[in-house]
Amino acid sequence: MNTTEPGTLFLVVGASGSGKDSVITAARARLGAYPRGTHFVFPRRSITRPGNAPGEDHIPLTPEEFRRAREAGRFCLAWEAHGLSYGIGREITADLDAGRSVVVNVSRTIIPEAEELFPRVVVLLIETDPAAIRERLRQRGRETTAEIERRVQRATAMVVSARILVRIDNRGPLEEAAAACTRALLRNRRPAATTTGRRTAVAAATE
Repeated sequence: MNTTEPGTLFLVVGASGSGKDSVITAARARLGAYPRGTHFVFPRRSITRPGNAPGEDHIPLTPEEFRRAREAGRFCLAWEAHGLSYGIGREITADLDAGRSVVVNVSRTIIPEAEELFPRVVVLLIETDPAAIRERLRQRGRETTAEIERRVQRATAMVVSARILVRIDNRGPLEEAAAACTRALLRNRRPAATTTGRRTAVAAATE
């Protein structure tokens, strides 16, 4: 009988251009200074984007490869956003069962599904202002001006709802947001109270 307490699944959400990947990367580096930092896993996402595309380190798949992987049950979570398919490998279930916490960048749309599938889910919402979103999207160079404006508009209209939600302010220096994210990860690795059935809604947007 396995008596290990399950790990926490941290879902990082936020508008495109809110700085999710940068905050996650910086927080991951900071966790190395903590003894409990080894209890966190940061899996790569499978994305139907070329492997040489700028941005995060991901597992590149063609749309057909992604479809076959999804049908074969290789993903525990999968979603579509902005013409791309994203998947989180089923391997994270073994990490969670072993008591390790998993941190993944996801779409807000899969939060309810994740909360049904996993016993411990904490949502980290990365927040910033529209001007910062617009500038970050412009700098990464993947969207047209019209696409950027549509994403900025969505960032002011969507709502994030979760049983346990922690807001991370990324309006200032990245190190401040990374420090706040690190604290949230360490403090919520073992949620102190059961919150089943209670949901928190926050005005925001995500992928």
